[in-house]
Amino acid sequence: MPEKISISSLQKQIMTDHYLRALDAKSSGKLVVYVTAIFPVEIVRAFEPHIVAVYPENHAVNLIVNGLAEVFSEVAITRKSLDRLGCSYELANTGYLLAKDFSAMKTDDIAALKSVPVLARPDILLACNNQCDVVAEWFQNLSRMYGDIPFKIINAGNRYDGIVNKERIEYVREQLLDVINLLEKETQTKLDRDKLLDTARKSAAAVKLWRQYLESGRNIPSPMTVFDGFYHMAPIVAERGRQTALDYYRQLTEKTKLKIDSSISAVQPEKHRILWDNLATWFNFGELKKYLAQRGIAVVGSNYLDTWKRELDTSSFDNLLTSMAEEYCAIYVTMTIGQRIESWKKMVRDYSAKGVLFHNNRSCHTFSRVQGQIAEALIQEFGSDFKPILFDGDMGLKERFQRHRFETAIETFFD
Repeated sequence: MPEKISISSLQKQIMTDHYLRALDAKSSGKLVVYVTAIFPVEIVRAFEPHIVAVYPENHAVNLIVNGLAEVFSEVAITRKSLDRLGCSYELANTGYLLAKDFSAMKTDDIAALKSVPVLARPDILLACNNQCDVVAEWFQNLSRMYGDIPFKIINAGNRYDGIVNKERIEYVREQLLDVINLLEKETQTKLDRDKLLDTARKSAAAVKLWRQYLESGRNIPSPMTVFDGFYHMAPIVAERGRQTALDYYRQLTEKTKLKIDSSISAVQPEKHRILWDNLATWFNFGELKKYLAQRGIAVVGSNYLDTWKRELDTSSFDNLLTSMAEEYCAIYVTMTIGQRIESWKKMVRDYSAKGVLFHNNRSCHTFSRVQGQIAEALIQEFGSDFKPILFDGDMGLKERFQRHRFETAIETFFD
């Protein structure tokens, strides 16, 4: 791709191609595979061009930022009796897939939908319950909705004791082999192990650059905020293992280094440095970015963005599968309270932060677990001047966002 293209235009092109690839596959009789955000997609990519992976969670974000989450959630609640208090990603995605005739929508909603890429319908569903159990229910519901199409849920082990032992790794590793067997059966092709290793190496290289970009937030002043990070995360989630993601993060890290070298900060002046817990509130993403920047508040790091910093061993096929099993069964949501607290203490020190915005995400209870205890522990560690701010919100439905409490806390603690 041309070097002169802006980073935002490049991302738009990459993500447009992501959804078009699935549509093209569908029209040519190839299989479309839905995968969840925290799933070893490299395995699926190794079976290309027989199948194409696409991310319904990313597509749900498109619906949310275009103001359509409530519209499609109501469709899912009405037609499939999904829980109104459930995951906004599942509600928006299911409602979108159910809404075969968009012409009945309001004129403004039809206009907004034109900015959302078309999502191809799935032939295979693959998820990992390391992020939550909702994805298992969501994909099972989709399987039934489409006539019991194949689906596989990798069970990372619903345990919160922090133990990642040999038995647990082997348990997940066997399930990875089951995924491979399923894809071999559905595509009628054998896995090319060399292709998988090559895909995993491209993935590892992109992850390394993504890590470098996120850690640039440790600079004082910071050249980026988590709002930039949330914007730039799409390729590391949806295109991991493809050359496009690697090219994207090379360009992003180069541009970020130039900012550091030129002492260009994301927030000017940078008066306060804090961290963000959990997913973004996508519906008011730009609004919050502007609101905080106007007060000199730089939100410089997020534990959620760190999810895609996992390192895989690409030295051999066996080592790759073992490292995948280990990394995918040991992420933030499976940590003990003590482990979460220690990870936050390290992050606070690494980023020289003076507070944390704890987003109590009403769609994601596993990620929001024990925020109060973590906040208390951080005050004990860093003193009464440390500012942990807890607020209710959601990644998709704006009615769940506790705006008054959020703004009151910000204006109370930061002048």
